[in-house]
Amino acid sequence: MTVLTKTESLDKVLAEMNMRSKKKRARKKFIKQAMQQLETEKDTAAVKAEAPLAETQSATAYAYHKLPVGFMIKTGKQYFPEEAVFRFYYNQNHPEEYKNKDLLTERFQTLVEAASGSTKTSLIEALDQQTSK
Repeated sequence: MTVLTKTESLDKVLAEMNMRSKKKRARKKFIKQAMQQLETEKDTAAVKAEAPLAETQSATAYAYHKLPVGFMIKTGKQYFPEEAVFRFYYNQNHPEEYKNKDLLTERFQTLVEAASGSTKTSLIEALDQQTSK
C-alpha cells in the first residue's frame, strides 16, 4: 500500500467527484467536501485500529463508580443474594455496610468480573442497558 500525500489524495478525491466546473466558488465547495471526506476516512481508519483493543476490555470498560446505587443493589441482590453489602446497604445496624458506596462499588465490580457463564453475560447486558441510558 502506497502512502499518498495530502495533495495527491485531494486530487484523487476531486477526480472521483468528477469536478468539471472552472468557477472559483464551485471549486472551493468541492475542495471543502473532499477535505471533509479525507478527514472522515482518517477517523474511520483510526477507529478500526482501536477496535480490537476495545473488545479485549469487555467488563473492565465500565465506570462502576458512576453507576447508580439503586441499580447496583438491585442487580447485586438478584445475582448475589448472599452478599452482605447488597443486603445491608441501608441498614443502620450494620455500620460497615451502611451507605458505604466505595465498598458497594468495589464489591460489585469484583463480583461482576469474577462471574462466569450465563451470569456474566446477563450482568454485562444489564450494565450495557444501564450505561446506555
